[in-house]
Amino acid sequence: MRKILVTGSDGRFGKILQKLNTKLIFKNKKQLNILSLHSIRKNLRKYKPTHVLHLAGLSRPMKLHDQDIIKAIKFYGNCEYSNYLKSII
Repeated sequence: MRKILVTGSDGRFGKILQKLNTKLIFKNKKQLNILSLHSIRKNLRKYKPTHVLHLAGLSRPMKLHDQDIIKAIKFYGNCEYSNYLKSII
């Protein structure tokens, strides 16, 4: 059974999607802060999604996003979730 976790549920697209499909797991910034590894881990452990639909956005220069993404990839490559994340990609 597929469990789909949706980030950014308070955004424009997230709100529309919630009206169309109530079977997805919707999380807003307060419930799942994409800048917090603790928040990400907590939600992955709790919901064990098979897929993540990332609708959350950050409003800062893309160069800074790229640096954070590289750090996150390096972190997840060496943590307990690396096999789990690889299995759902």
